[in-house]
Amino acid sequence: MKVSAQRLLLQLESRGSFVIAGVVLWGALDLAYRFYVNPLNYYSGFYLNFSFIKYFEGFFLYVLLLFIAPRRLCRPSDYFINFLLFGLISPLLLYYGVSDQSREHLYIVMLGYAIIECFRRGRLVKFPLVKKGPWIAYLVLASGAVVVSVWLAASGGAAFFNLDLAAVYEYRRDVGALINQGFMGYMNNWAYKIFGPTLLAIGLWRRKYWLAGLVFLLHVYWFGVSSHKSVLFYPFLVVFLWVWFQKARALSVVPFAMSGVVITALVIFCWFDEVLPAAMFIHRVFFIIADNTFYYYDFFSRNEYVFWSNSITSSIIDYPYDIRYTELIGQSRGTEASVNNTFLSTGFMHAGIIGIVFYSVLAGLLFRLVDCLSVQGIPVWFAVAVLIVPSRALLLSADLPTALLTDGVALGVMVLFLLRSRRWGGTAYDDRKLIQ
Repeated sequence: MKVSAQRLLLQLESRGSFVIAGVVLWGALDLAYRFYVNPLNYYSGFYLNFSFIKYFEGFFLYVLLLFIAPRRLCRPSDYFINFLLFGLISPLLLYYGVSDQSREHLYIVMLGYAIIECFRRGRLVKFPLVKKGPWIAYLVLASGAVVVSVWLAASGGAAFFNLDLAAVYEYRRDVGALINQGFMGYMNNWAYKIFGPTLLAIGLWRRKYWLAGLVFLLHVYWFGVSSHKSVLFYPFLVVFLWVWFQKARALSVVPFAMSGVVITALVIFCWFDEVLPAAMFIHRVFFIIADNTFYYYDFFSRNEYVFWSNSITSSIIDYPYDIRYTELIGQSRGTEASVNNTFLSTGFMHAGIIGIVFYSVLAGLLFRLVDCLSVQGIPVWFAVAVLIVPSRALLLSADLPTALLTDGVALGVMVLFLLRSRRWGGTAYDDRKLIQ
């Protein structure tokens, strides 16, 4: 039985399994678009303008990437680049064909993806260890979690405590005004995305299961007060990484898992006429991002670039619009929504193709930095777990500076830098193989 399981894991690590998993995801997304997204969201622009040439052009590019992308988890960036491929590029290529989107805009995004893939690769280097670094990291993580937990009660947010997923939107705005005041707005975000998930990963890694259980309870409490559903699901991402990647390396699990979610949500919609799972895990997770990506490029190819005047260059460059860019996009689409999107969209917003190239180089180097940190006493799955939540914001829903600061990517990298230690030995796999 054990031998059969090992053979299965080895088979899942093969290029063939990886390609099959990617194609299965494509098929699941295609069916989901035709039977759910288009029929129920036609009014908001999700048309079925099928272009035979663009559809197979997109599919060809996708299969080509499946033969290039890493099929095994040897470095943390292997996971991140795969998440970008399956979370953004696959629905983008499909949407390009089924709704006849702009070829120019698609290939600008593909340029960014290619640059990230190039710059994340290369020989890894080791950085000096920080004396008592792990203890400093523990202190930062534990203190942050405690401060946020106390603040949520002291600010009055606990009065809105609610565990009903269907009722979160009734409370979110009111409780947000109480708990997200000043610097605590950042702290709350870091607790949900860095402090909690990292403490959970430490508990699982060091077999301190009491700590893992406590973090689960904290996330339930944080969800109940904040009314953000995602906070409740973050711990399950960490547990998934721990269960799968501490023993296996097959990255085919990523598209297979995504396919399972899409197919399950689609079946629930078709058989039980229940819309919520499909709305959350198909429309919102995959196709809204793809649609917004094309819209960002269309809008800023016709209007002025921002040149970071909304943030770091505001003192020398005038911001060309009257409202924040996320509200600007929502308003131009005729909605009241605040439309965030991937840094591969906001890079173009700032400086066109130059902005895309700049952001993609930085993202590729950032991923390589994380790879470097993971070869000094940090298991590969653990490094991914620390950044799995904020990296999603970086790759799918935030401007690069926002992802680094507000969403906690920079904080997560700092925690990894501090946690490295010789006494914990090597990574989950042979360090020498990883840095050759």
